[in-house]
Amino acid sequence: MHEALRTEEHTLGTMLEQRDLILVTGKGGTGKSTLVAALAELAARVRGRAVAVELAAHPRLHTLVAPGGRVQVVNLELEDATGHALARMLGMPALVGAIAKNRIIRQFIRTSPAARETILLDELLARVEAESKSRVPVIVDLPATGHAMTFLDTPRAVKKMLRVGPIAAAAEKAEILLHDPLRTELVVVAIPEELPINETIELVKKAREIGIATRRIVVNQVPAHPVEPHERELLDVVQQHGEGAVGAFAKTAHGDTQGADQARSLIEKLHQSVTSAQIIELPRLQGVDPRASVEAAMKVLSR
Repeated sequence: MHEALRTEEHTLGTMLEQRDLILVTGKGGTGKSTLVAALAELAARVRGRAVAVELAAHPRLHTLVAPGGRVQVVNLELEDATGHALARMLGMPALVGAIAKNRIIRQFIRTSPAARETILLDELLARVEAESKSRVPVIVDLPATGHAMTFLDTPRAVKKMLRVGPIAAAAEKAEILLHDPLRTELVVVAIPEELPINETIELVKKAREIGIATRRIVVNQVPAHPVEPHERELLDVVQQHGEGAVGAFAKTAHGDTQGADQARSLIEKLHQSVTSAQIIELPRLQGVDPRASVEAAMKVLSR
């Protein structure tokens, strides 16, 4: 790892100020898109503008980002990306239209993971290189954990199959960007439940094996303790002897306390397993709309 990254480069603020490409992934249902929107808006505050990219079949980032702001939302679609990527790879713009419309080629691209992911990565790389000239960061809402790692490992897989040629060259360029810790960083989002925490630990290990800088984990939906530690004995007494509404309240509070204890234990496991990453906690919110969740995340992340 670069020496400079061991100290001052390790902060969230530095990531937002200096990275050209910020990748976000996590298990489904952890608040991944909310985090992407929050990071994009914070980055736009620092650098004037930001681009938030999603690779989803059902885009939703546009509902999370403040309208009319300094964040541009882009949905990266295979159909749109294919022509642009082939033009760059093949260097024959006049033939690209005919090639891209060929039924056999289109079927191959849709059904071949290597071809599909290489095209999307090449289109993403082109966007990053274009925006970085103006110091505009690109924040990407990646697919969920397993698919995200396959996507990010595509350059290495392609280079094993193809040594030379335009596709191999495109994979090489993508790998150089993804493996540059000064330009690219992966942020993983989890919730304090056993399966997401275990997947996060494995995901960080895999990302680092691939060679992608992973210095931050965001644990979302962290429950607050309903009572202070010194009040627990009193709560136990009320639960045992209370009747009616008081007893029911004590029973609920006791269950919430156990849930918060379990969440804290899992977060501690994460700390012990991924010692070199900063772990940021976002509180569990009840009854707020998606946009309010983004604003709450921004408030915590900007501290």
